[in-house]
Amino acid sequence: MSQSIPVEFNPASHAPVPGYGRLVELNTDGVPAEERLAFWRDTVLKRTQPQIIRNGQPFKARLKRIVLERTELVEHTSDAVQALRAPGRSRFDGGDDIAVELMRDCRSALLDHDGEHRLKSGDLYVVDYAKPMQIIRSRHRSSGIVLSRRRVAEVMGGDLSALAGRQIAPRGMAGILRQHLKITLDEALFMSEAERVVATNAAAEMALVILQATRVGTGDAEQFVDGFHVAASRLIETQCGDPDLTPDRVANGLGCSRASLYRVFARRGEGVAEAIWAARIERARRLLTSQEGTDLMISDVAMLCGFRELPTFTRMFKRRYGATPRDMRQASRAQA
Repeated sequence: MSQSIPVEFNPASHAPVPGYGRLVELNTDGVPAEERLAFWRDTVLKRTQPQIIRNGQPFKARLKRIVLERTELVEHTSDAVQALRAPGRSRFDGGDDIAVELMRDCRSALLDHDGEHRLKSGDLYVVDYAKPMQIIRSRHRSSGIVLSRRRVAEVMGGDLSALAGRQIAPRGMAGILRQHLKITLDEALFMSEAERVVATNAAAEMALVILQATRVGTGDAEQFVDGFHVAASRLIETQCGDPDLTPDRVANGLGCSRASLYRVFARRGEGVAEAIWAARIERARRLLTSQEGTDLMISDVAMLCGFRELPTFTRMFKRRYGATPRDMRQASRAQA
């Protein structure tokens, strides 16, 4: 069984001490079957008290956690359970965090949290740990970004009364946050601590934009520049093969104004249109130098990467990499 490593923060220097961004993994392996639920309730979980509702098989569970100063990225997998809010068990001051959670895999779940809410795989929803909560889940896998109440209040203007149980439509930035939670926790084992810090902070900033939008109808991208830039870059990366992708469509996909999008990129010395073209050329390079693109013609690579005309593709590729697409492919094959 993996062991938890304490994570501390030095408020005087605002610099992370060793362990900041560390991936902690815990599971019930090696724990006697009759002791597993008690171990999970009393040693592992910080905010809820699980009560097993499945008979016959020994309880199994697994937890991943990346803890920063005012946020935490968590993934929880377990057999069918009924979980109750556990006041005072949070590691954050006050024990009243706010979480944006993703139900990754679950056949059925019922959340009683300011009303009953039925959840299914793929749903994003908000948990306010200051309020009573009960959730009954079949065997499940869930991920979430947990934020200190103070941090959320700073964004929401202090009124958090309507957050508990709120379900978030997976559109725009919420859709990107959903993918970001999955990818970050799946790849966390292969990241450095510094990379985990960046990925976790980006998830937190995206979640704050989403929560703010529930109050004012639209998120202020410029308050959360880093997370917003990550979200925009990921949208561009996934959609750059569409030749009709434009800065306007990127802004619409993120639920922000075009002006806000341009300002976020400008602060990094970048242009949105340039980022789209760069993503297309980088995708082409990957196809030309990987096994995936071995059987593709150069014209096919151009089309798959959002270029309508082969001469334009060749000219822009050579400008970026100093070699034509054909030369790049031949050099890659010679090195293989």
